[in-house]
Amino acid sequence: MEKRTKIAVVSIIVAAVGIFGFVQYMSVSHLHVSIIQSKVVQRTDQGTLYDLQLQFNNPSLLFLNVGKTNFDVSANGEKLGTGVLPPSVIPAMGKSVSQTPFLADNAVLDKYNKNTDLPSLKLTGTSQYNILFTTVSVPFTYYPTQDEAREFIDGA
Repeated sequence: MEKRTKIAVVSIIVAAVGIFGFVQYMSVSHLHVSIIQSKVVQRTDQGTLYDLQLQFNNPSLLFLNVGKTNFDVSANGEKLGTGVLPPSVIPAMGKSVSQTPFLADNAVLDKYNKNTDLPSLKLTGTSQYNILFTTVSVPFTYYPTQDEAREFIDGA
C-alpha cells in the first residue's frame, strides 16, 4: 500500500471512531431518569426516611458503568432533601433500577401533606460514567407527574 492510502485509511478509521464516540456521548447525556417507587420507611424528628427506587434508561449502544450519583429532590423550588445512589451498570439500550434511602425534610413535607395543592417536584443530579478510558459527568433533571408527586408526598 502506498503511504497516502495508509494515511487515508487511518484517517477514516479515526474519524469513524470519533463520530461513534461523539454520538454515544450525546446519547448518554440524554439519559432518562424516573422515580418508579417511593415508600416511607420511618418518620422521625430528623426527617422522613424513604426507600426510593430510580430507573435509568440508557439510550446508547454502550454498557454504562455508573459511579456514585448524587441527587436532590425539591418541591416548588424548596429543597426537600438529598440522596446518593450506589454504583451500578446499565446495559446498552437497557434499563437499570437503583434503590437508595432518602431523608426528606419534614417541614417541607408537612406543607404539602396538609394541602390539596400538589407541589411541583423536581429531581436533579449528576451521574459519573466510566466510558472506555474516561469518566464523564452527566447532569440530569426529572419532573415527576402529578400522580408520582402525590404518591411521593403521601408516602404510599
